[in-house]
Amino acid sequence: MSSPRRRPDVAIVGAGLVGLVMAERLTALVPGVQVLVVESSGRLGGLCASQWNDHLGVNVHPRGTHVLATSSRRVWAYLTAHTRVIPYRHRVFASYQGELIPLPLGLEAVEAVYGGGLDPDQARRLVETDTAPYRGRVPLTVEDVALAKVGPRLYEAFVHGHVSKQWGVDPSKLDPEVFTSRFGLTFTRDNQYHPGSRYQGLPAGGWGAMLHRLADRPGIRIELGRQATADDPPEYTRACVVTSPIDQWFGFDQGVLERRSLAVEWRRTEVREAPRAATVTYPDPSVPYYRTHAPALLPGGGATVTSSKSLVGYERHGPGEYQTDFVLRSPANKVLADAYRRHAKHLAAGGLLFAGRGATFYDDMGTSIAAALTCATALSRRLRHA
Repeated sequence: MSSPRRRPDVAIVGAGLVGLVMAERLTALVPGVQVLVVESSGRLGGLCASQWNDHLGVNVHPRGTHVLATSSRRVWAYLTAHTRVIPYRHRVFASYQGELIPLPLGLEAVEAVYGGGLDPDQARRLVETDTAPYRGRVPLTVEDVALAKVGPRLYEAFVHGHVSKQWGVDPSKLDPEVFTSRFGLTFTRDNQYHPGSRYQGLPAGGWGAMLHRLADRPGIRIELGRQATADDPPEYTRACVVTSPIDQWFGFDQGVLERRSLAVEWRRTEVREAPRAATVTYPDPSVPYYRTHAPALLPGGGATVTSSKSLVGYERHGPGEYQTDFVLRSPANKVLADAYRRHAKHLAAGGLLFAGRGATFYDDMGTSIAAALTCATALSRRLRHA
């Protein structure tokens, strides 16, 4: 007769990047700890799950392109300890009148709107003339801060359509951080997308392969297809870490955080019609999609098997098979999210913790790994000394 299975010390809700990094760290830092990871879907990896497409010979992240860009030595050391990293400095372009303009906005964008042949000083003066009427005000929305930073012409060419198509709402309804976290303006050429990040790269074999290795560790048990809430929590004896949406966990008892969705549709596209860069955004409202992803153009992504077809992901606002939901960055949502976080904070002493995108608006890969490492380190101390 087999002995009953030991109840886990820690339960983690969500088998995405944050949940699996935390699970791996806890079992490494606390000898003998047992961690249960429950995941509502039928797969590991969350938003950065990936898979190999045998037919076209490319490594695909179905929900889009995920590049690590960080200045944290700790995050980089963790990643390189668990996978071979392909050095790669990501570049993102905006399609404007048939040309690819590097993002964040730089001298190429100014010339596309105002005319070519500008030196940095000339470009700066033109933009400053356009922004002058909007400066000096307290920015309350994306539109406010964008007009003060880049002026109406660059705003209409590159910002308004980009933000509207991504979020499904006019920029005048969104928090300024939507602009400040993703846009900028320099008067140099050929800008990098993450110019201030010291470490940038892609895990060889994709994020999915690395996350499966993290999960395949003694002391970690995975349960897929298991929905967990405050009314139906997973079993644990010491702590429960929730990485799923915070309002959903509490049964929306204080209200529903308004969300928007982006979905990626993957198509075999004629090479001559495929994007010329790995990631391109389309601010033109007449284009039905917001962004494209071409994994074959990423290092380590593989090469197409046929010479005439390439796999391209067309990302648009709305629901779909490969859908990502974002909490809308609106003033009302910020108030409601803070209320949920205050409620969660009162429960931390009892071992209920919140981490990852479940309790925040948006985190990139580096921020997510850093948060997971910090939370796992603090929790491991509590487990060892209790």
